[in-house]
Amino acid sequence: MRFAVFSDIHNNLEAFKTVLDDIRKQNVEKCFCLGDLLGYGPKPIECVDLMMKMCKENMVEVCLLGNHDQATLYDPEGFNRIAEEAAYWTREVLETARGPRASARWDFIAERPRIYRFMDCFLFVHGSPRNPLNEYVFPEDIDEKEKMSKLFALTPRYCFMGHTHVPGVFVDSSSQSDYQYLSYKEIAEQNEGKFPLGDQKLMINVGSVGQPRDQNPDSCYVVVQFEEGASDNSIEFRRVSYDVSKTQDEIMNIPKLASFPFLWQRLTDGR
Repeated sequence: MRFAVFSDIHNNLEAFKTVLDDIRKQNVEKCFCLGDLLGYGPKPIECVDLMMKMCKENMVEVCLLGNHDQATLYDPEGFNRIAEEAAYWTREVLETARGPRASARWDFIAERPRIYRFMDCFLFVHGSPRNPLNEYVFPEDIDEKEKMSKLFALTPRYCFMGHTHVPGVFVDSSSQSDYQYLSYKEIAEQNEGKFPLGDQKLMINVGSVGQPRDQNPDSCYVVVQFEEGASDNSIEFRRVSYDVSKTQDEIMNIPKLASFPFLWQRLTDGR
């Protein structure tokens, strides 16, 4: 089986469509989305409509709820001012939309699950195995042994997550030494973006489609090659360039979003 996992689209339709074009070339059987369709970017309606279409056509196995999706539904608790204002703007756009799909979009967002299990060995969350919606797992957390121990205890074998927008792999090597973390850059340099799926438990951050934050502006997602018992099971991190300037122009043409230049400037730098 081959499948794709992606996360954190954040209203960035240009990045979303470009990643989907790349996914279609990878001969995958299905996709998993780890949430945060919404927030930050300029095209919330179009992104929701595209995801709804993909789910209807069974291209997507599941689309999870992300914290920015929840913030659009309810209140953006704990958000910084930029994220908060972007959430309010996104909500306003969806609330004032007209047409037969208007209420269906809200229903779709509200019905998103927070966690999904697949084939006994795969767990899909937005944040972490312990707090699927809101907990961040950063590379430096490998030094927090109690936190990592609890997270891996809740991981069946492989957990896919997003939320931080920073791609990489956490390895449960606690029985031998300290926990390990390999960044996308390290994996790309060592094995052209591929990482083996062995017997060790792994937490895999798939990065972000619409707002990468690892100093690389290219969208990121993973392709999984898996067959129970096979020796060549692996994940591949894929980076996809999209027209960043088009998304930036769209943000700058929306007064509410354009008042926060960081929203479009960060896309160039991947931060």
